[in-house]
Amino acid sequence: GELIAERLIGKGLLSVGVFIQGSDSNTRTLAAFEKRYQQAGGKLLFRTPAPQFGKDASGAPINPTLPESLPQAKAVLLLMSGDAAKPTRAALALNGAGGIPVFAGSDISNDGDAKTNAQLNGIEFLQMPWLIGQGNALGVTPAQLAKLPSSRGGGARLNAFGLDAWLVSTRLQVWLGGPNTAVNGTTGALHMEPDGRIERTLPWSMFQNGVPQPLNASQP
Repeated sequence: GELIAERLIGKGLLSVGVFIQGSDSNTRTLAAFEKRYQQAGGKLLFRTPAPQFGKDASGAPINPTLPESLPQAKAVLLLMSGDAAKPTRAALALNGAGGIPVFAGSDISNDGDAKTNAQLNGIEFLQMPWLIGQGNALGVTPAQLAKLPSSRGGGARLNAFGLDAWLVSTRLQVWLGGPNTAVNGTTGALHMEPDGRIERTLPWSMFQNGVPQPLNASQP
């Protein structure tokens, strides 16, 4: 949540609308986001559940009505899965808000394939490098992962943290001499703070042609 807030703050996007899919994780992320965002002068215009399309009694389609304050938003934040984000993106377009920059949490990249995820093109989101095939200091490649089915799926995050725990153990002596030296782990960029805490920063990506692509945090 703090990393998302800092991304928006860095871009000067100080008014945001949030669409959220109910879960403890999303609730915690939103709380952390809101605290950091408001500290920097950002304004949370609304928080509302992910919009749903439907049909009336006659079978005619009903388009979801979005918050009245949406046109004032400089950015939209989606805290939801990719499957929920697709109709939300469609609802934004149908309500004249298709041009507002859209950001998301890591859950958005866990669904669909390149063809269906093309609906998410242009959305910036945070994700572990391990889960989207990006490079890491251990040199683990997507081809190697394909031979290890247990390292993917529901256990992927645990495997990534396990690998980084081992990586950290090999770096401790180096970090004691220079604690702020960063290393690219499978879960993100890792470094040791002077007080001995290990900090992790997730990299930013963007959907392009339905495929997550690395996005430098300093890019406009």
